[in-house]
Amino acid sequence: MQDANQHVVSSPMTAWGLLMLYWRSYEKTIALFFLMAVSIMTIILVAMDVLFNNWYNYFYDAMQNYNARAAYDLIWIFAFLAAVNIVLAVYRYYLQNFLGLRWRRWLTENIIKRWLSKRSYYLLEEMGDQTDNPDQRIQEDVNSFVNLTLGLFVGFLGSVVTFVSFIYILWKLSSVIVIPVGHYGVIHIHGYLVCVAILYTLIGTLITLRIGQPLPGLNFEQQRKEANFRFAAIDLRVHSEHVALYRGEEQQKSTLLNSFKFVFDNWYQIILRQKKLLWFTAGYNQTSVMLPLLVVMPNYFHKVFRLGGFMQALRAFGLVQDSLSFIVNSYTTIAEWRAVIRRLLTFLNRVEDLSHETATRNHFIYHENANNLIVAKDVILKTPVGEVMLENINETLEHGHHYWIRGNSGIGKSTFVRTIAGIWPYGEGEFTLPVGKHVMYIPQRSYMPLGTLKAALLFPDEVFPVSNETLQALLRDCDLPRLVDQLDHVTIWSEHLSPGELQRIAFVRVLLHKPDWVFLDESTSALDLAHEKFLYDLLRQRLPNCSLISVGHRPSLAEYHDRIIEMAKYVPATVVG
Repeated sequence: MQDANQHVVSSPMTAWGLLMLYWRSYEKTIALFFLMAVSIMTIILVAMDVLFNNWYNYFYDAMQNYNARAAYDLIWIFAFLAAVNIVLAVYRYYLQNFLGLRWRRWLTENIIKRWLSKRSYYLLEEMGDQTDNPDQRIQEDVNSFVNLTLGLFVGFLGSVVTFVSFIYILWKLSSVIVIPVGHYGVIHIHGYLVCVAILYTLIGTLITLRIGQPLPGLNFEQQRKEANFRFAAIDLRVHSEHVALYRGEEQQKSTLLNSFKFVFDNWYQIILRQKKLLWFTAGYNQTSVMLPLLVVMPNYFHKVFRLGGFMQALRAFGLVQDSLSFIVNSYTTIAEWRAVIRRLLTFLNRVEDLSHETATRNHFIYHENANNLIVAKDVILKTPVGEVMLENINETLEHGHHYWIRGNSGIGKSTFVRTIAGIWPYGEGEFTLPVGKHVMYIPQRSYMPLGTLKAALLFPDEVFPVSNETLQALLRDCDLPRLVDQLDHVTIWSEHLSPGELQRIAFVRVLLHKPDWVFLDESTSALDLAHEKFLYDLLRQRLPNCSLISVGHRPSLAEYHDRIIEMAKYVPATVVG
């Protein structure tokens, strides 16, 4: 017995939980190895900066002393250090991006599993509320999340190591500055270069946070609006024939332009906010060029150090100030990163919430029997918002008979079939299904996966052992002769086949898989009566041990079934009234 209401409630995923998913996975050992390698290379590159900083001292002192031999020797040393620096930078880039590629692969697989598990992809479409464009979350946002996370981590690590490495050098070069204050005497400030760098970057960081605070929310909305605009364009392409037949170009133009207006308006708000941020950061960075000169020059003119020390102090001040300005320089990237995390968390938590929500409302119980019966007992079907569609359904379907499920459009016939299939979670009651029997469900429009026609015919059993000759014979039997020579052709088959051809493809699949039971949900609605009769007769002839259960409106269906299930009698009295 399977109770569809069994579930475990879990807490929502947080940003930290999303970050740690990969680092707690089975790949964590190799991932930590690569991260350690990238971190060590980052630290070594900062150490190279320290060497370059000392080199500036020696080189400019040699220039001031007109010591040509020392200057040329130092140039050779610089060339060696630069070569080492280039090799380290290139391999850090390679390892960082290789790690990002592995992380993206793992996270993509993990999210796809979550999306497909418990048919969450189906429930998201049925509910159709908070989570838009799951494809974009998986393709674009996962890639951005991984790359931005690694980029920010390496940048932050480099800033921390740079600050720790150069703060002592800068403190030592600062010496003591004497500031006269009139008759109050003088003020001696130790390590004044460090004080100036910290104060300047602290003020800059606070102002940057204040100006850029709306950017994460604007970036989040921008991606959503861009995705909606792209979806509207794709929808027009997919349904181009329908739009053309309805002469719906003006309406579609209005829809696309209105969708783009939201993109435009939000992007303009981002531009305005980034303009304000650029006003400050551009001024901040330009001031950063002059500020070291202004604060270092007093010590130079007071002969605390020579030209080499002056250049070394300038570079050390610039590196310390730059390391402390990590947030200022990376704020746009941080805002984008936060928006990406928010989008991924919205998607993943909605998948989990929907799974728990439907499990809470799913009170169907499924049994198995060896009698080759399909039994519905005291079944109540509800809509996603809790309204009762059908109630007190009690039906027994015996193998060997063919059933026609009929009723007015929208009454809940297809929902009843979905519930038997186990994909409709809203309602209560008991179902008994035959154990060890193959039950097949055929919707109104056949799904054609991307790939070859052969793979589409075999869907979902890609490795189904069948010859091309068998498939070609079945295509001819179902009146699809033009497709006989296209088994290995790759195209978007759902766009290249007519609705009638797609429905005949469904009958090819039924004949190929030879089920014991097959549910045909409006599966001949796009066919003429002659084709409908031909295909039903073909099924009954080729599959004499298969029970057919059809959902449809056509009176012609009565000819192919020996029993009728009238759904109107299960409509609640309040709805009928």
